[in-house]
Amino acid sequence: MRIALLSAALLLAPGPSWAQTLTVVNGVQVISGNDPAPVRARPKPARAKTRSATRASARSSAVTDESPIADLIVQRALAYQGVPYVFGGTSPRSGFDCSGFVQYVFATVGIRIPRTADAQFAVGRIVPPADPEPGDLVFFQTYDWGASHVGIYLGGGKFVQEIAPNVHISDFNNAYFRRRYIGARRLIPS
Repeated sequence: MRIALLSAALLLAPGPSWAQTLTVVNGVQVISGNDPAPVRARPKPARAKTRSATRASARSSAVTDESPIADLIVQRALAYQGVPYVFGGTSPRSGFDCSGFVQYVFATVGIRIPRTADAQFAVGRIVPPADPEPGDLVFFQTYDWGASHVGIYLGGGKFVQEIAPNVHISDFNNAYFRRRYIGARRLIPS
């Protein structure tokens, strides 16, 4: 009992401030935590941006004009930010795991896909490594051989994923994810 309480406290405790990510998506600031620590690079001098330029850049990184279905998938995925992580979870009411989240989002736009990350990796069209587009699934080898984690690519080097503690946006170019990236699949009809 004591170990279970200690484990729960550690899972619920906030991560260090350096593990939090601030992202602007569609003009909304999103702070996500407990991502793997980013590799620290020498900061570049800040350039002044107008508010409208910032909004336009965030919108273009998360929405594609080429596919209305991809746009809808991205919007739906972002709507579930904050839903807690639950191993085996498949609904926003009880919580999601990574593949349950992806399956649920795709089902909301009428696309049926398999339940697990490895089964999802086996379907769809292969996307060249440098060319994921918004709405594509991005796969990682994390705790198990093969595709053991999945998220939805947003564009602009960001993806949305369900990983403890909740659904949030992460940096696709983060060293942790880049080392574990194994490919992308496009499940949106042409």
